[in-house]
Amino acid sequence: MRTRPAPVAHPAAGDAGRRRAPWADNLKVVLVSGVIVAHTTMAWTHVGNWVFEEPLVREPLLSVLTLVTAIVSLFGMPLFFLVAGYFTPKSLSRKGFGRFVGDRAVRLLVPMLAYVLLLSAPIEFVDPENAGWTGGFREFVPHVLWPPAPGPTWFLGVLFVFSVGYGVLRAAVPARAEPRSVPGFGRLVLLAVVVAVAAFPIMTVAPLGQEVWRLAVAQSPAWLAGFALGVAARERGWLPLEPSLGRRIRWTAWSALAAGVGVFVLATATGMDLRLLLGGGSWQSAVIAVIEGLLVVFASLWVVDLFGRRFDAHGPRGRALSRAAYGAFLVHQGVLVALVLASHRLGWPPEVSYAAVTALGVAVSFVLGHLLTRVPGIRKVV
Repeated sequence: MRTRPAPVAHPAAGDAGRRRAPWADNLKVVLVSGVIVAHTTMAWTHVGNWVFEEPLVREPLLSVLTLVTAIVSLFGMPLFFLVAGYFTPKSLSRKGFGRFVGDRAVRLLVPMLAYVLLLSAPIEFVDPENAGWTGGFREFVPHVLWPPAPGPTWFLGVLFVFSVGYGVLRAAVPARAEPRSVPGFGRLVLLAVVVAVAAFPIMTVAPLGQEVWRLAVAQSPAWLAGFALGVAARERGWLPLEPSLGRRIRWTAWSALAAGVGVFVLATATGMDLRLLLGGGSWQSAVIAVIEGLLVVFASLWVVDLFGRRFDAHGPRGRALSRAAYGAFLVHQGVLVALVLASHRLGWPPEVSYAAVTALGVAVSFVLGHLLTRVPGIRKVV
């Protein structure tokens, strides 16, 4: 790793002197919107694991949505963890370990608990997988509360574990004051390899998309790598990426995206059982593990640097959307389930239902998220 001769002025590098980072706010809005769109897409493509499986949209839309969802899912949540990790060192340094953990518990575990207690039971009750339940809703509630069904808030629980782990690490080994540095490209490649090597044996027993303890554990190495990348980027001042390194990262990210598209297109064209790509110890799943590792490291860093350079400003509307994003994330599952159930009564073609539920899901979730920021007590959490 080499040291820069002089720091370069950049929005991301100056976050410590600002209360908010517009680039991160804008990226947060995009990521939360992406999660909402991804969940509706799962319903109408049957890719991944979601509450409903609706009538499939028709070709060529089905193939396009399936391909985009499959590729983006390889690094979408790790990118969430990278952004969260990037702001963790400053929070720990400012608050100290005890206050830091207490604040994370309030901001992460309380919303997760609220989701489990208020939303998980009605959502699970209408899940077709529970259609065989013969009792009423009141009898169903204790049945679903253990083991808890955190829905999308699993992310908050895992982030809490990562945050506390980082706090314990820094209590034992304080971060050293170092000049801003450039991550070696070879080290980034090595991290991608580590992600692939760690993910492959997990994929062998729990393929991509299969949940264990209600978690898609095959991607757990990618989540941890994303968080660690964010922490390292903040502690060592990686942002902005040095121009020549930024170009190599961008090229590698696009190459990995192209490789992923090529693999899925080739597998589909040859009639391959696509389950071979997801795990089970096949060589095809090893290829996917490598592509995932490259995307987690290089695509995630490229996206963060892109937003830091190009999207580091917003007006009142952008600030309001960012403020509402966390609340939108918390309520969107309930919003989507209600919209899907409503769509059943309309008898629309699947493409129309998909488009309507997706658009309304994003809009209504952000409206409710905005309203939550106005509720005393709750606004301190969201």
